[in-house]
Amino acid sequence: MQDRQEHINGTNDSRLVEIWFEIEKDADGYPESKSWEGLLAKPEGQNFRLISVPFYLKNVSRGDLVAASSGQCFAFVRVLDRGGHNTYRLLLKHILPDDPAGTINELVAMGLAVEESNGILLAVDVPPSVNQSEIDSYLMAQEQLNRWEMQDGFLSSIDTV
Repeated sequence: MQDRQEHINGTNDSRLVEIWFEIEKDADGYPESKSWEGLLAKPEGQNFRLISVPFYLKNVSRGDLVAASSGQCFAFVRVLDRGGHNTYRLLLKHILPDDPAGTINELVAMGLAVEESNGILLAVDVPPSVNQSEIDSYLMAQEQLNRWEMQDGFLSSIDTV
């Protein structure tokens, strides 16, 4: 988590906890170097509301309410309620002079939450309050211009605004 930028609200809240998720690898064993991902969450009673944007997970999104077991750390057990958010990963290919900050600021101005890793990987959260169709069109158009490669994380079955 130390290479993440704090572009999400509430990350300075001392009540936050880190929930650890086992990463399901794809058929090629990707991501090779990671088996777990930690996401920040706010306690809600005995459960937790995710506020981080996942980079590698395909089973949760920011805004989901999850159950976690406690021990040496909090470990993900299951999703209790979906928050209606969609998650994408962008690998910057055509690096602009002010990247990654420029691209992050552009996406945040569209109402999205963004976290970055290694200066070229962005985890992007699309909340249910924005027009999903417009965001999808924009992200795909920029991918066609070779600005980035895009992958889906978890996609909620929400209605577009």
